[in-house]
Amino acid sequence: MIKIFFLILSFSFPVNSGEIDGKGVICNIYGDTIGYFFDADRAYEYKISGGKEGLEIVKKDIGKYITNENSIFINEIKINRKNLNYQKYSSFRGECEAYEDFDSFKKGFDIEKLIKDNKI
Repeated sequence: MIKIFFLILSFSFPVNSGEIDGKGVICNIYGDTIGYFFDADRAYEYKISGGKEGLEIVKKDIGKYITNENSIFINEIKINRKNLNYQKYSSFRGECEAYEDFDSFKKGFDIEKLIKDNKI
């Protein structure tokens, strides 16, 4: 009986497995571009920010992530694994695009393309 209880218990919680390590998503959230790259069971947030010479990509460790068959959870962030919809709290929403490795993820931040239509 105890073995069955532990078996059921082990399937009822999200898995923190690292199965998405080495992959990333870039999300468009209300016009802003934010990327999340997964490595060593941790999530790293990438944002475009002003630097000394111009815009640059800034990396920030935002903690561990967990997954289940449907979603990726990073603190208050939830990314649907099937349709790549982004949700933070109940109001921040967006859409993401998946990248299979860091090189393609980095290329997804095409700063020139993102600022092409800026007026100032």
